[in-house]
Amino acid sequence: MKKLLLTTTALVGMTGVAIADVSFSGSAYVNYKADGDDSVFDSDAALTAAMSNGGAYSAAVGIGVGEVANAPTATVTVTTPMATIIVDETGDMNEAATTYSSIGSMAGVGTTENTAIETSIAVSLGDISASFTSDLNLDSDNSSFGAAGSMGGMAFTFGSKNEDMGISLSGSALGGTVSVAMEEVGTDSNSGVSVAIPVSGSTVTLTADDTAGDDSWSASVATTVNGASVTVGTDDAGDTTLDVSAPIAGGATFVADYTTDGAVGSEYGVSYDLGGGATFLLSHSDRASSDDYGLGTNLKLSFTF
Repeated sequence: MKKLLLTTTALVGMTGVAIADVSFSGSAYVNYKADGDDSVFDSDAALTAAMSNGGAYSAAVGIGVGEVANAPTATVTVTTPMATIIVDETGDMNEAATTYSSIGSMAGVGTTENTAIETSIAVSLGDISASFTSDLNLDSDNSSFGAAGSMGGMAFTFGSKNEDMGISLSGSALGGTVSVAMEEVGTDSNSGVSVAIPVSGSTVTLTADDTAGDDSWSASVATTVNGASVTVGTDDAGDTTLDVSAPIAGGATFVADYTTDGAVGSEYGVSYDLGGGATFLLSHSDRASSDDYGLGTNLKLSFTF
């Protein structure tokens, strides 16, 4: 916390009277969760103050309210015409190496929401963006690099961390998009290819990869039926997925996901925009690894301002 306070003080000292605009924003939620015999309420809130000197430079300081053990946390973001610097004492940031896009069941490079990652530097150079992430001490074990952009009509992604490295290329071909990826992760050399082709208003995607010496494939079809977005997929292991997203009466949105990936599981939810930055969500999930909804049944009221 002391490091962040010093950083914040330095920002104020550098900008001085040049700061012309200060704005505040925030978010909060109240959630009721029922999972088996357990029913609990939980809540959280965050506040962000953004400062700008007229467009060339800006800084933002975010503070968590009501965090674990009532310990406030802070995030400092500085934005310049070419770079963005973030220092976040809470960690849980994505490593820069995750900029690289793997294909299919390839291992990938880097980790999402790594609690050790507390600083990020992102630079934009025309059609290419690059980023570096690490802990506050810039230890090599927690440092990674990522880049993405386009060159010669082809898009690319790249990521590296320690001895691991991956690169992917994609471009237009066969009337659709073809992507290839290659990576070195640990002692494994992995590769993959993906082809997405439009067919009669739908998009058919086929992927194949060789990971740690094992070959695998997957196929999916994405289409629209009566205003609803529907995606159906399967793979060599016989796993099946079905994803549906559709608008319903009153401005609400219905989402449902079903999968047999490892174990049969489903989740579904109805969200409604109440206006004025308020959103209501009713959801249920029996998938413990879900990133979309909390396990069990949840009634969540969220606010942004």
